[in-house]
Amino acid sequence: EAEGNQDGRGGGVAGSWAVDETLRAKLREVFGQMDLNKDGRVDKMEMSKASGLLSELRVEFGLRAEVVFEDSMTLDQFDAGIARELEVTRKEQALSGFNVARAVAELLPGGSPEQPLAHLEGMNGEELRHFCRTSVAAEVEKLLRLQ
Repeated sequence: EAEGNQDGRGGGVAGSWAVDETLRAKLREVFGQMDLNKDGRVDKMEMSKASGLLSELRVEFGLRAEVVFEDSMTLDQFDAGIARELEVTRKEQALSGFNVARAVAELLPGGSPEQPLAHLEGMNGEELRHFCRTSVAAEVEKLLRLQ
């Protein structure tokens, strides 16, 4: 079973895509501009000062703002983080056409306007796994086969 990601956003296997040479060149350029002391690592202070560069990169390549990095990173770590986010973003965009979130929402019992996910949040681990493996999996399979 997949372990949780280091950034705390849950388990997953994303991160296997390689970035193309255009993006790789841009990443090297941005990393070089962020690495103010030229030690081959970018720390939180340097990242903070380069927030505009990161915003431009996100916009240029259609990335979401969720790219999370450790306190200090190398070019390879920066590259891997961007590649992972690019992969997840593209897959998320492709899945949006299948209305997966709506289909799952229709499966959820209970809740209220103030706490729409109350029933889901009240499930223990086994109940949640069962719900995902049966109801959610069957609905996602149905949606994918209809396309």
